[in-house]
Amino acid sequence: MKYSLCLLAAGKGTRMQLPYNKVFYEVRDGDTVLDASLNLFLQDPDCQQILLMYARDDKEYMQERYGQRKEIELYEGGKTRQESAYIALKHVVCPYVFIHDAARPYLERENIELLKQTLETEDACLLMVPSVDTVKIVRDGYVHKTLLRTELYNAQTPQCFKTDLILSCYERSMQEKRQATDDAQLVEWYSDVPVKVVSGNLDNRKITLPKDLGL
Repeated sequence: MKYSLCLLAAGKGTRMQLPYNKVFYEVRDGDTVLDASLNLFLQDPDCQQILLMYARDDKEYMQERYGQRKEIELYEGGKTRQESAYIALKHVVCPYVFIHDAARPYLERENIELLKQTLETEDACLLMVPSVDTVKIVRDGYVHKTLLRTELYNAQTPQCFKTDLILSCYERSMQEKRQATDDAQLVEWYSDVPVKVVSGNLDNRKITLPKDLGL
């Protein structure tokens, strides 16, 4: 299963309270959060193209650190995650694409292999884990309804698609200026293609708050 990767690293990460982009935080032996995500895909021979999206303020750092890597294509991201993903998707060359948040450095190879296997029979899939908390709908400060926990899952990345499918869904969302909370939601909105759930793991968490890095 040959695929392209859109690796999104153009966020600000203001909740981390760091003076720089959280994906540049060193997690081990000089490797950053971003390196952890990059290295995993660089080691996969099926990953034919890596499109790394960066924020304008990070251009100099990105060019210096990754600009000479022939395996990596650098592109300036947009104002939102959705805009950044759309910019990347317009440069994808493979028939299948993975979209991954660079702030998830704990993804494991077995997750990638499961996603690739799933794409052999499906046009859209994503990693998900069952919700461990009870989720309630709240209206005007009062509990309106408790949802059935056995039906609730938390979405992760990578989220993976047939390129033509996800690009067409992104194009429609951009035309309508409609913001989704993740990539798969666009497929839900703009196609009849079912999105297959692939079991993830809780370790594949997104770095959001200082405690996520032990700060």
